[in-house]
Amino acid sequence: MKIQTPGYGRIFIVLLAVFLSACNSMPDHARYIPKDAVVAAGINLRSLSKKIAWNVITGSKLFKEMQARIPEKNAKDAVSGIEKAGFDFANTFYVYVKSDNRFKGGNRITGLAPLSDAAEWETYLKTVFPKVTIQQHGDIKEASLGKDMYVGWNKNLLIVINVLPAVPDYNTSSGGESKGQGQSELDMTTISAEMENAFKVTKENSIIGNSRFVSLEKEGHDVTFWLNYEQLIGQMSGSLAEKMSLSVTGEIWKDAAFAAGVDFVKGKITGDMHYYVSDAMKEIGVEMGAANADKDMIERMPGDNMDMMFAMHLSPKAIKLLLEKMNMLGLANLGLSTQGSSVDGVLDAFTGDMTFAMNDFSLKSEKVVDSFMGMAVVHNNQKPSMTMSYVIKINKKENFQKLVKMMKDMGLQTMESGLVIPLSASDSVYILMNGEYAIASNKYAYATGFLEGKYKTQKKSDAVSSVVMGHPIAFFTDIQQLCRNIDGSITNSSQDSLMINESKKLLNNISLTGGSFSNNTFNYHMDINFLNTEENSIIALMDYGMKMSDANKAGSN
Repeated sequence: MKIQTPGYGRIFIVLLAVFLSACNSMPDHARYIPKDAVVAAGINLRSLSKKIAWNVITGSKLFKEMQARIPEKNAKDAVSGIEKAGFDFANTFYVYVKSDNRFKGGNRITGLAPLSDAAEWETYLKTVFPKVTIQQHGDIKEASLGKDMYVGWNKNLLIVINVLPAVPDYNTSSGGESKGQGQSELDMTTISAEMENAFKVTKENSIIGNSRFVSLEKEGHDVTFWLNYEQLIGQMSGSLAEKMSLSVTGEIWKDAAFAAGVDFVKGKITGDMHYYVSDAMKEIGVEMGAANADKDMIERMPGDNMDMMFAMHLSPKAIKLLLEKMNMLGLANLGLSTQGSSVDGVLDAFTGDMTFAMNDFSLKSEKVVDSFMGMAVVHNNQKPSMTMSYVIKINKKENFQKLVKMMKDMGLQTMESGLVIPLSASDSVYILMNGEYAIASNKYAYATGFLEGKYKTQKKSDAVSSVVMGHPIAFFTDIQQLCRNIDGSITNSSQDSLMINESKKLLNNISLTGGSFSNNTFNYHMDINFLNTEENSIIALMDYGMKMSDANKAGSN
């Protein structure tokens, strides 16, 4: 049976298909990002504009105050007229970093700004920079904006290149020649050639050939970040790795990359992150993500006044595999053999489970009396206080006892149930252990309480149960608990006190969880939760910025 679709119904279906494809498409100008870019970041103004209008930002009190603080007139004019500069604000703006030793920092920094009206952009440019000289090179127009930037554009895209040259290294070698290859400035021919290269990225050399980057961009996040580890390590291999005499083989980092997408939503900022490993690291990844941090260990941690907790399962087998891949296993065994141990002996001592917690944090003001030229001088000092506890789970007790003996032989003080490291006349770190766990804490009572399991019945915050447990790696910090015992009057400035009190009203908590591994990928999730759950987090941040600005003004008056 053939179903007849009315004309308007077909139009609706076509429009819906176009809408859905647009929501999951990648900007065309992303093809100008080269595949060997070390870093690429994008700001999706189309997505952000659905949450807060551009004119709300430019018309805000905070934006106007920021503009008023800009000393250069042309910079002020540039900011005030940005809405009529011909930019396509319903698109994604990119910045990428590419290795190039001729530029400052050893990298060329390039921005990609889509244009909706190239004529408007050119008018805007001539208004803000009346002395600018525009040159035509084929379909591309180019101009130098002072010593910092060089711009080129066609009818659809503006490319901005940072043209700061590398700083010369004037240190001379034994032969008297300069080691540096930098120069005082880059000539215009070189800069123009780089602009031509920026516009002529071929499909084969474009980042859009990387399916992982394409997936990140199609997810439609407000902000995206891409880090090419293969390129990054390639930069380091000629310096850091060689200086450390490390053999870092290329196969470990081949196609390795980090991708993150961040979104500003109602009441929080969320982020999804992925670390892509090479095929050579797949076995290590499987081991790393195979188990969650031990639940019993987390439950034993003290819950009262908990400010922060970190928990992790770090597979000993994966560590050994990594040492093998990096050709460092033999060197590590050689070093440990001098202590009568080995890599296997050390790794077998632990299950790989560990956790760290901070409780009872406070920052208060105390009066301190100093002597100056025979006179007593009284001033306020900031006095922090906290309880910190670090726990590892023991695997083979006999292996662990060998490590304890090594610490004793190194001169650590012993006590009835463990070791003690004196820090000052009043502070020490206590290392206590039983057959299952070892704990290091600056409070003896906390250490013994953990080993005895007395905190297992102590109520933990819901966040600890829902966030920290059930992941290979997890981090949680309770910002409100952390701020609760920070005395707003710890500073000598009313301005700083106002800022501290305003900061206390911004965030509720921060969490990072993940570590699971699939398809050669480690996956993580982040949440930054705000106290104001009724407004989008961008608006909350703008409101915070205005209050901080007001506090700054009040303190300076």
